[in-house]
Amino acid sequence: MTDGLRPPLLLRLRPAFLLLGDVALAVFLTSFAVLAVIEQFPLNGSIEPLPVLAGVLMGVPLAVRRRWPVPVLAVVSMASILAVALRWMPPHAAVVPDLLLVFAIYPVAVTEATRRAVAALVLSVGGFAGAVLFAVAQEPRPDWGRSLPVLVTQIIVPVAVWVVGRAVRARREHETRAVRQVLTDERLRIARDLHDGVAHSLSLITVQASVALHVGDERPDEARSALTVIEDTSREAARELRRMLGLLRAVDEDPQDAAQLEPAPTADRLAELADHATAAGAQVALRIGDGIDTVPATIGLAAYRIVQESLTNVIKHAAPARCVVRVDRTDNAMEIEVTDDGRRALIGHPAGGHGLIGMRERVAVYGGDFEAGPVAGRGFRVHARLPLEGVPA
Repeated sequence: MTDGLRPPLLLRLRPAFLLLGDVALAVFLTSFAVLAVIEQFPLNGSIEPLPVLAGVLMGVPLAVRRRWPVPVLAVVSMASILAVALRWMPPHAAVVPDLLLVFAIYPVAVTEATRRAVAALVLSVGGFAGAVLFAVAQEPRPDWGRSLPVLVTQIIVPVAVWVVGRAVRARREHETRAVRQVLTDERLRIARDLHDGVAHSLSLITVQASVALHVGDERPDEARSALTVIEDTSREAARELRRMLGLLRAVDEDPQDAAQLEPAPTADRLAELADHATAAGAQVALRIGDGIDTVPATIGLAAYRIVQESLTNVIKHAAPARCVVRVDRTDNAMEIEVTDDGRRALIGHPAGGHGLIGMRERVAVYGGDFEAGPVAGRGFRVHARLPLEGVPA
């Protein structure tokens, strides 16, 4: 379900490997920074500790740049600014501190909010540029014609890396929102299926409980039969609830794991619906065409729920009644028709009922056609056509 939303390779690596990579990078860049500082001292002169310390502070913090990106950038920036401003590194060749600044600013651009990221960019790059200008101005004969193009390059590089980091952050945020939308859609689908299944079961239980209550004294056999239906329906509803709760837990952990649980009901279980409706007082004739078992699972689930809701309406509003359920497959569509002859169909099937709205929404998802309304004389008819073209199996 989320194969297209996998994180980048670096995010799939173990944190220990990322840390080792950053440590190696820090050691490598620190050696370059220290060597760049040492080269400024005379060959026969002594090496001062403060410039060397500045070179160390420019590189060593990069080992923990993913853990503390803002403090690392602050330390690297201050050490670089100090080294360039005090001419421990020549301003015309401040490539090393500029490179270190690039590695320090990228994690900030990726992880921090916009306001903090912009502030970090302005302070670090602006401070570095100011240090270069200050160092050039202290020269006896400032070569601005050479210094300014180099400075522009030194500014463009970290700014470009910062922009790339912000783009990476935007992409990750988009992927996170997409994953959340997948979870939300899955929860809505599960909630709809849970409503349909439980509503159907509760309708059967209500009708059979009413029957048992009215005939309990005079016809105990019918009351016992009604209680048996209530028992079986309750167990089926409990199984459905457990399955749906399991799906919800799987969706919270990983949407792909949800598909590994018990499969949702499809058109191959229509006979169970007919048996339940018959036990509840409706005479159901089920007519299933050829090829139903080869339709996509999503279409089969939609057909199952449409028949289930239609039979629930028959039991609630028209029983006792005769009902004909017809499910056929053509070359490019699946058709479902449920017709009853109940006397109370005109009262019991309001055009705006939640059941009809749910069925209409299910059909609309696949771009199909849906009709529901009273038939001439008496009864009610539900007809749905679900296109098979473009539906994944």
